Amino acid sequence: MATKKIPVSVYNYTDYRKYLADYFEHNKRRGRLVIMQDVCDDVKIISVGHLSSVMHGKANMSKDLTAAFAKYCRLKKKESEYFKTMVFFNQTKSHSKKKKYFEELVSFRMSCVYKVCAHMYQYYDKWYHSAIRALCEFMDIRDNHNEVALMLIPSIREHEAKNSINLLAELELVEADENGFYRPIDKYIDTGGHATSTSINNYLAAMMDKAKESLDRFPGDEKKLSWITLGLDEAGYEEFLQEVRNFRYRVGELVQRHKANRVYQVNMQIFPLSKTYPNQKKE
Repeated sequence: MATKKIPVSVYNYTDYRKYLADYFEHNKRRGRLVIMQDVCDDVKIISVGHLSSVMHGKANMSKDLTAAFAKYCRLKKKESEYFKTMVFFNQTKSHSKKKKYFEELVSFRMSCVYKVCAHMYQYYDKWYHSAIRALCEFMDIRDNHNEVALMLIPSIREHEAKNSINLLAELELVEADENGFYRPIDKYIDTGGHATSTSINNYLAAMMDKAKESLDRFPGDEKKLSWITLGLDEAGYEEFLQEVRNFRYRVGELVQRHKANRVYQVNMQIFPLSKTYPNQKKE
């Protein structure tokens, strides 16, 4: 008997593979059995192995398969158009076409993620834009720019705080409540899979600098730093990345449940410390 599929908003993604992975995971966490062979049967894909190749970027999705997955996920007409554009954006090798499809994704004004994407060079240009946006959740901010500037660690200048608040309002990431105080329109923003862009790379570098500064700036009970160095093969690495995606999803749910009184930065970095060692032949 077919189970009812639980939706995950397609508009929160620019990577269709991540969307599908989260879609399957979201349904499994809600007690909906997801069997990959059943998925293959529903979308008329040749085998579980081919589905795995598509999900891991080793094979592309055809137009027919794109339409089949849109139907499988019960996407409405506009959502299906978005999903199709997302597939084209992910799979094209042409820079000019990728730019074209990205602009089409941005044109779907359904999520704050894409309001950020449309102006990411402005939003991610300064580390404190995201911090001030988070402050708006629990601090009464209107024209008290100096107070806002001094709340940040490290503090910024009054005019920088003012310009930042004006930018957040212009990007429709914050709006005035009934008392005239700025509040975030959404509590959680994802980069939409564009961590390779120059603007976000600069932002991440700035936040890693802040992490280094935190070693001396905060006492031990105010910072939590941990690390692990491990060896993995390709399959283990993909499984590890899925665990990171699951963690990020749970953090998003956690943020929705709790009221804030302080802004925290959480950095997760995964990078190689060695070259790939060739598999040894068994004797």
